[in-house]
Amino acid sequence: MSDIEMNLPFPLDDNGYFRRECPFCCKEFKVLLEKEELTDLAQKGLDSFMVETQEATNLDEDEHSEVEFTCPYCGQAAVSGNWWTQEQLAYISVVTKNIMAKIVNENLIRPLKRTSRKYGSGMISVQFEGKEMEQQEPWISPEVNDMKVYDLPCCQRKIKVEDGWASRVFCFFCGFPH
Repeated sequence: MSDIEMNLPFPLDDNGYFRRECPFCCKEFKVLLEKEELTDLAQKGLDSFMVETQEATNLDEDEHSEVEFTCPYCGQAAVSGNWWTQEQLAYISVVTKNIMAKIVNENLIRPLKRTSRKYGSGMISVQFEGKEMEQQEPWISPEVNDMKVYDLPCCQRKIKVEDGWASRVFCFFCGFPH
């Protein structure tokens, strides 16, 4: 099967920050990403829902270690694909289900509906009556302008943390505690 690539837009706040969620403490924060980083992240999100790609990724895990990021709040590290918010995962899920439905409808359901076969002397006829898979409209909430900016001097990057957060902040990119 051929690769499926598409531009999957995610909402950013007015300053270009992208929302993330820690897989351990479940707190949300935002990171300021370059356009290429965001595009790569969106494609990896889609790929993680594709069965064929997921199997290939699992086979290659030992050979290629993924980049780990660190939670600004609890300091736990996890690979890049583990930082999705629940809403982002639901959005990606709808998009991938729509891709699957389109492929099944175009390559299986519609061709079978057009086909009826007669076997032998015309006594047996096979006709397919199937319903096309429905698609949902993918939707994700617009990003709000919340949280306070925190400069990470170690990596020369910025993140946003909860407004009331007064404890130590770990760098999302290198894990250094500030």
